Amino acid sequence: MLDYPIQLNTLEFKAVVNELVVDCDEVVETGTFQGNGSTKIFAETGKYVITMECNFNNYQIASQNLRQYQNVVPFHALSLKRDYLLKFLLNEKFDLNTNYDSPYPKTFYMREIGDNVLFENGLNLFCNNDRKQLIFLDSAGGVGYAEFLQVMSFNQEFLKNKILILDDIQHIKHIRSVATLLEKGYEVSVSQENRFAWCRLNK
Repeated sequence: MLDYPIQLNTLEFKAVVNELVVDCDEVVETGTFQGNGSTKIFAETGKYVITMECNFNNYQIASQNLRQYQNVVPFHALSLKRDYLLKFLLNEKFDLNTNYDSPYPKTFYMREIGDNVLFENGLNLFCNNDRKQLIFLDSAGGVGYAEFLQVMSFNQEFLKNKILILDDIQHIKHIRSVATLLEKGYEVSVSQENRFAWCRLNK
């Protein structure tokens, strides 16, 4: 198990976000949780923020916590199609030497995406375009790499306008995402505590 808080709201993260959003028109986030961590930092930049949370209880709490920010819209949504996510989890071997959230990760992560939601496939809806966006991927651990692969499948002309931030890079969530970016020749920056990483996709 990881030994840092669920919500990412460190001074380093805030500094990185404030530097990166200068080149973006909006932020798209997966995994709002309760809105007091990364989402609040994004909100305080003054940029438009679209954030998705699949757990209904967390979504309701986040909506209340974020109500003062007129630039933020939280959605009770899934980042990708549910059947795709379930198939991804079903075929995941969970054999990496990394951190998980349960001794039964397959069922744990399936349960996390089990709520009925307002809509599915939010990443394609909001990010498969040529808009200048900061994309923060922080959904349920078992589907983080699936989200990453979806983003990287977008048209290269679209990707040139995207900046990617990945949380939990020592975790099943994004340990492979960072490795894949490096293999593809992208320049990846990593936080001091090795928790999150960011990358401009305009190589």
